[in-house]
Amino acid sequence: MKELKSLLVILFFIGQLTPQEIIEGVVIDELSKEPIPYVNVGIVNQAKGTVSDLSGNFKLTINSAAKEISLSSIGYESINIGISDFKDTKVIVLSPKKYDLETVEITASAFEQEEVMIGVRNKTRGMSISFGSPQLGAEIGAVLGIKKTTYVKSANFVLNHAKGDSLLFRMNIYDFSEGKIGENLLTENILIQEKQKKGTITVDLEPYGIVLTSNVLLSLEWLRDFDEIGSKGVTFDTKKSKKERGIYLRGYSNGEMKKFRFKKKLKPCFYLIGKQTIAE
Repeated sequence: MKELKSLLVILFFIGQLTPQEIIEGVVIDELSKEPIPYVNVGIVNQAKGTVSDLSGNFKLTINSAAKEISLSSIGYESINIGISDFKDTKVIVLSPKKYDLETVEITASAFEQEEVMIGVRNKTRGMSISFGSPQLGAEIGAVLGIKKTTYVKSANFVLNHAKGDSLLFRMNIYDFSEGKIGENLLTENILIQEKQKKGTITVDLEPYGIVLTSNVLLSLEWLRDFDEIGSKGVTFDTKKSKKERGIYLRGYSNGEMKKFRFKKKLKPCFYLIGKQTIAE
């Protein structure tokens, strides 16, 4: 009787298993027909996604419940495409996004000479925080309060631990002016490739002419490592913070970015260095 029950349990679980398959494709630019690297690819209504590689290729394991995939990339219009439609072509075309940008003139006389730090950093090492997900496209971020118009000179991220010979991140800056995550304010990819090391990663932003006028969410997105170790060993420093506290995490490409709360009021040691206007 026991053997019969065990067999029934096994058959029940087998019946519950959803058939899986691997889908592969390439993402290209509508105008140039060139492949687009590091495109976010997610399965709609499922906590799963990936990022295309340098040649625009991606691979995802899906189940029969998957109906659509979503694709997004800085500089391009986001789209959703049915799995069945995708299987017919294997090629997905993204259209370049048209930005209606205001021209900002930066003059030295308009900004204070002294540089300011926006965000937090420690004098000694604090508690570590990880991406919380091994999936490509996982993201970690911190809200930074922008009280005055700020010309950004650099972005800085403090690593407590890194695993692997070479790591690849994408930096993102999202609008947070209304207390929620808005559009990515960047119009081009800012990629960060770093050797394994502890300490501060500094990204020179002067060539981009970034001027911020309200609160933002500064984040790092996991694109890949080159030893195929994954993001498990990558952690960042944190610090107690009374203002704009909280750690924001995204578990997979095109997933929702959510605030993660510790018992302690912590935020990642992500900060900007810049100059603020003399008078508003």
